[in-house]
Amino acid sequence: MKNFLKILPIIICFLLMAAHLSRANLNILMAASLILPLILLWKSRVSARIVQIVLILFGLEWIRALIYYARVRIENGEDWLRLAIILIVVAIINFVTIFVYRSRYMIDRYNLR
Repeated sequence: MKNFLKILPIIICFLLMAAHLSRANLNILMAASLILPLILLWKSRVSARIVQIVLILFGLEWIRALIYYARVRIENGEDWLRLAIILIVVAIINFVTIFVYRSRYMIDRYNLR
């Protein structure tokens, strides 16, 4: 259970992205986002790097979504500040989650020395 808590932020990021992709009707990408965390079962440096790269891409997607949705809301004269705050926080969480791999458990599990 203790070790599961160490990878929980990664899983949460993948679930959030799956929800985002589902809302945009990108079902194939949503399914990939739900299946990709299974790569964490593979104890390899390659799997760790793949997940880190995907987390970076997720963070960039959240920033892209922020720009797009804020622009739409501004054009419609709607409030966009709360949207911006939420999406910035989610993007930051994605980028910070990459550093989970700096923990002793992850370094040992994925041979990241």
